[in-house]
Amino acid sequence: MENKPTYEELELKIRKLEKQIVSYSQAKESIRKSLEKHDRVAGINSEPEMALEVLDQENTDKQPVEQALIAEHIFRRTIEESIPSGIAAVDRQGRQIYVNRGFCEMIGWSEEELIESQYPYKYWPAEVFDLPPQNIQILIRDNNASEGTEMPFVRKNGEKFWGLVTSAELKDGDGHTIGYLMSVADISAQKRAENSMRDLSSRLVNAQESERKFVSQELHDGVGGKLTAIKYSLEKLISELDPDSSSLRSSLIDVLAIVHDTIGETQRIYRNLHPSILDDLGLHAALRSLCREFREIYKDIKVECHFNLSEQRIPECLKILIFRILQEALNNVAKHSQADNVYVALDQKADTVGLMVQDDGMGFDKNMVLTENIQTRGLGLRSIEGRTSIFGGSLEIQSEPGEGTAIRASWPL
Repeated sequence: MENKPTYEELELKIRKLEKQIVSYSQAKESIRKSLEKHDRVAGINSEPEMALEVLDQENTDKQPVEQALIAEHIFRRTIEESIPSGIAAVDRQGRQIYVNRGFCEMIGWSEEELIESQYPYKYWPAEVFDLPPQNIQILIRDNNASEGTEMPFVRKNGEKFWGLVTSAELKDGDGHTIGYLMSVADISAQKRAENSMRDLSSRLVNAQESERKFVSQELHDGVGGKLTAIKYSLEKLISELDPDSSSLRSSLIDVLAIVHDTIGETQRIYRNLHPSILDDLGLHAALRSLCREFREIYKDIKVECHFNLSEQRIPECLKILIFRILQEALNNVAKHSQADNVYVALDQKADTVGLMVQDDGMGFDKNMVLTENIQTRGLGLRSIEGRTSIFGGSLEIQSEPGEGTAIRASWPL
């Protein structure tokens, strides 16, 4: 059985046939005119088969198979060259086998400079070179075509930009994979807008935390101080009462109990507004205090904490953020999970710091909850998502009905 030609052999044959039968520009102009005429008459967009009809009409003495090959190749190239997104392809050995005009204009190198080049490619910066070739192929071929993967690129002039990469496998006639095709869209403007929004959000959060801290101090020094003075005055008054004034003593003791409760509630409010323990003793102490308070309120839920990260490694701007996320996560556990056990961990993996909150509660359908509107879904997960993303972090939620929930927020160090 005769072996089928390779992709490169077929490409060379087509180029030779183009020169022998009809020039590229002549065929393209004929196709264009015919397509325009067809559009006007039929009122629809022309299909690739139109190219075959044109060449059949103008080259009736040529071989039909050769006409079909050339027409299909010319039409495909015309479409590919008109696409604004960059298109590039590599074979299974990592050799560059195709680029379109949009890709060349995007990165600044010509087709001649790129074709036949091997990994590492000119258009990827040093941070991508650190990945081994097999990881690059996995990244390219395994990304989600509907969402894509954000990757850094570098132009010939040294300018860096971000591209959204989607990919698909290249297959031969027998369905065997011969390479991978990438589509690249320049998302630099979008990334700049995202960074600006993130910067604005972080400023707003910092302003909010500053205001919380101010109100907390006012409650502590103002209201808290006056309530404490009232408590001491009542205690002194009770101690100085005549032993025969039992009725008045009893009334004052009841008032003193109310003052005690009010002081406790005020302390709870100003601690929630801003954890002074975070400023005084650090993040680990603040998180342990939060877990301890949770145990005291919800005595049926066991909370276990593990911190495997030096506090000095955590940026100051992240500390209050981590505290707030744990606060919200524990609040969600209390409200919705019906859990018996909660596990809290703060650790470091590679160059990221991560906070995980895991419970053995009732769980939930993640897809349904994350797509609900804010009225039915509530602000819990939305708040955690927003706080995580402010400083470039990522949030991973794992949950199934009846199997508990695990939330992991992580940020690059």
